Amino acid sequence: MITLAQLEQEVARRVGPYWRFFTDRQIPNTAQFTFANVPELRSAIDSDLVTNLWILRRGDTVDGTPVSFDIVDRQRTVDVYDAEQGRVFPDRPWGAIPAAGEYFEFHHLNPDQELRAAVMAGLRRCFLEEMFAAVQTSSYGDIDLTYQAPWITSPNQVTRVQFGWYKPFGDAPFEATMQQGHVMLRNTSGPYVPANLWVTALRPAWSWVNDAESSMGPTQDDDLLSVDLDYAASAGHIEAWHLFPGRCQAAAAGGLQGTQQMAAQEFTRQSLIWGPPPVRRMGFSEVVGQPLMGSVAR
Repeated sequence: MITLAQLEQEVARRVGPYWRFFTDRQIPNTAQFTFANVPELRSAIDSDLVTNLWILRRGDTVDGTPVSFDIVDRQRTVDVYDAEQGRVFPDRPWGAIPAAGEYFEFHHLNPDQELRAAVMAGLRRCFLEEMFAAVQTSSYGDIDLTYQAPWITSPNQVTRVQFGWYKPFGDAPFEATMQQGHVMLRNTSGPYVPANLWVTALRPAWSWVNDAESSMGPTQDDDLLSVDLDYAASAGHIEAWHLFPGRCQAAAAGGLQGTQQMAAQEFTRQSLIWGPPPVRRMGFSEVVGQPLMGSVAR
């Protein structure tokens, strides 16, 4: 399980400069709310790490004490960086003084408008294999899978159908088709079909949040996702290239960040590791057994 914050941080490391520092716990931050002291940025060398980067506050501190603040204070950009003092001046004052020891994240992409969009698009690329019991509403007719599992939106997501009574027993023939925007399962129902039917489908990673069904995906920093971190982060990285190529190109131009080709290769590698596995089962195409009485063996 990973949090949305962890995923955003990992994508941020790939798309451009990213730093995570806490504010000074000895020297108080300004009472005028116009700058913050960051010990790890204090240096006698005039090396600018953070000017023009976005400042993101998540409300966590180095000692684990949560910090409450108005949502309008969540992000700023660095206007001026004073290396000698280790101070960062935002483009506009905060509404409340940042807490001592509060973590600041410095991002290349706009955390709200760009980074979150790339992360969510990446989650739509990541799939998890899931099996569930499909409800047959009648002895005849198609089974509406989208009605039962709204995250099934394409026939290609259905990979296997099994029949049985208390657990899956054997594979059943099936056909998945689209009808009026819903994925319908055909050729599995009828008067002699077993009581239970299990469907294996590819679930998009955004649809399972905090161990529960989600129709919107993760929205809070501490929302939990059941997806591998590298798999989802590599998907978010390549989506950042698709959505904001100019921003990613600017970061990669100096050779300090991955190129689009490198991002694509890494996502391909992670997909082979964590993506839906290839079919590794074998079975008979016809029922094997003794011929019925009166039938002729051929």
